[in-house]
Amino acid sequence: METDGRIRPVATVTGLYRGRSDGLEPLSVNTPLTRDEVRRNPIFYELDLNPERDDENLIIDVIYDNLSPTRLQDLRRGTDIPRGVRFWPDWFDIPPYDEMHGIDGRRVNPRAPGIHTVQIRTGLRKFAQMGRVRDFSPENGGYTSPVFEFRIAESDDV
Repeated sequence: METDGRIRPVATVTGLYRGRSDGLEPLSVNTPLTRDEVRRNPIFYELDLNPERDDENLIIDVIYDNLSPTRLQDLRRGTDIPRGVRFWPDWFDIPPYDEMHGIDGRRVNPRAPGIHTVQIRTGLRKFAQMGRVRDFSPENGGYTSPVFEFRIAESDDV
């Protein structure tokens, strides 16, 4: 559980993916989403689950374009995530708004063509924590992914 005196995260994120009929494809600035994909499909990400903490439930937040974190559904072992699984795909939708405002008043157009960013936070879901402030600290098995960038194309000719 601990390496070099540090607690390992309960889960880390390996990357962002787009769903295709033949499976998942890595998503990056070089593989843009079409406007139709943005409207119809979620963005997938893969969790690398810590095998030493395979009985722990997870809390997950998504930070889209540096806005305030958005809570995703808590994942419970045994119901949402089968026990004994090492990697688990999950997903989120691009916010369905033409314009959003950050706490600092900054305007963001989440579905506009161009480059967008995503960070994903994971942590342990404690029973006493339900409905309260979520703890993504390293002491709670927390993890914040690097910033992932992807692009939304200006036209559907990608």
